[in-house]
Amino acid sequence: MDFDDWHELELEKLQERIGYFFDDASLLKLALIHSSYKNEHGTSDCNERLEFLGDSVLQLFVSRSLFLLDTDLDEGGLTRRRAALVCGSSLRRWSEHLGLRQLLLTGKSLAREEICGSIMADAAEALLGAVYLDGGASAAEAAVDDYLSFISTCRPGETSDPKSSLQILAHEKGLGNPLYEVVSVSGPSHRPLYTVRVIIAGASAGEGEGTSRKSAEFAAAREGLLSLSGERKAQ
Repeated sequence: MDFDDWHELELEKLQERIGYFFDDASLLKLALIHSSYKNEHGTSDCNERLEFLGDSVLQLFVSRSLFLLDTDLDEGGLTRRRAALVCGSSLRRWSEHLGLRQLLLTGKSLAREEICGSIMADAAEALLGAVYLDGGASAAEAAVDDYLSFISTCRPGETSDPKSSLQILAHEKGLGNPLYEVVSVSGPSHRPLYTVRVIIAGASAGEGEGTSRKSAEFAAAREGLLSLSGERKAQ
């Protein structure tokens, strides 16, 4: 089976996963064309415009859901809650859950393992934009409901990605994005030990150590989760 046949088959499976089948399959394909692919292959368009539309679609239907369900929240509370639900880390997790990383068409300049979280989040928004154009508001609302159902199973607290969990919890509390800074790097060059501090709302929320910057950030994020949940006092 060549790549084109494999891709067509996987697009069918993707539509099964999201519970929506496109009348215009070209919209689905467009949602999965990254700008690097367009630049290298000379295609007429990429998913950036669909991403723009999908962002608004997501904001609208998440806002509607919160307005109807969270009747005890004021405007500020609704805004913070929405920010937590539509943040990049949540979109990236849904995108990975749907398998968009394998289906996204990219140029040779962007290796599969180099596809970062923001690209995956953009693809998820582009997919929502494509659903809206193809099926209208009711189809888009159903897709956003599916997104919210998935996100609800990942929140709050510890997951395989504590940085994502911490970002969501910080947004819910109106504290903005956590920031990570390297405090020190010690040990021999072949096995360094990183110490990283996580800062939330201008204050240290925890530190962590690891043999890589990423593992140290994860350790700091776990401490940050304990701080925000009240299980440990922030430093």
